[in-house]
Amino acid sequence: TSLRLLHPYMPYVTEQLWHHLPRSSKGEDAAAHSLMLADWPQMDETPLVSSAEDIGAFESFQSLTRSIRNARAEYNVEPGKKISATVVAKGSIKDVIAAEAKSLVALAKLDPDQVFVYEAGSDEAKEAAAVDSVQLVVQDGVEAYLPLSGLIDPEKERKRLEKQSEKVNKEIGKLAGRLKSKGFVDKAPPAVVDKAKAELAELEDQASKIQASLEALP
Repeated sequence: TSLRLLHPYMPYVTEQLWHHLPRSSKGEDAAAHSLMLADWPQMDETPLVSSAEDIGAFESFQSLTRSIRNARAEYNVEPGKKISATVVAKGSIKDVIAAEAKSLVALAKLDPDQVFVYEAGSDEAKEAAAVDSVQLVVQDGVEAYLPLSGLIDPEKERKRLEKQSEKVNKEIGKLAGRLKSKGFVDKAPPAVVDKAKAELAELEDQASKIQASLEALP
C-alpha cells in the first residue's frame, strides 16, 4: 500500500522496489507486471469516487499547457524567457483554468503579471483576438492567444529565418540541378531518383513554410 501511494511521487524507486516484493505470478493480474498498473489502494470494496467533469477539466488544462509549450518550441522561444498569454474559455472550464493560473504559469513558463483568463464571447476576449498574436485552438471552448511581440524579437527572428531560407534554397538548387541532369536520371537506379525527388519536395515545402513565417513577421 505504501509503495502504491508513493508511486506518483517516486515512480522509479517504487517500481524497482515493487519488483523485489513477493507477488502473484504474472498472468491476468496487471499489478504483477508493473506497479504503474496496480489499483489504487482502498479501505474497502467501495469504488473510488471519480468525476467525469473534473477529469475533463484536467484534460483541458493539460492540453492548454501542452499547446503553449509546443508554441514556445515552434517559435524557438528561449527556455528561460517568460511570455504573456490570454486564455479564452467557457463556463466551468474557464473557472478551473483561472483557479490554476499559478500552475499554468509554472508549467508553461508564463509571465505571472501578463496572464489573463476571459470568458468566451466577452469584450475582453474579442480584444485579445484583435491583437497580433499566435492563436492556439486547444479544443472546443478553449483558446489561447500569445502576443507575437512577446514570443520573438522580430529582427532577430527575421535574420534567423533568412539564414535558414538561404541554406534551404541552396540545397534545393543543388538537388534540382542533379535531377535535371540526364546523366543522373538515366544512370542512377530508380529508387535513388525517387528518393532525390522526395527530398526535393520536402525541401521545397520547408522553403515555403519559412517564407510564410517571414511574411507573418510584424
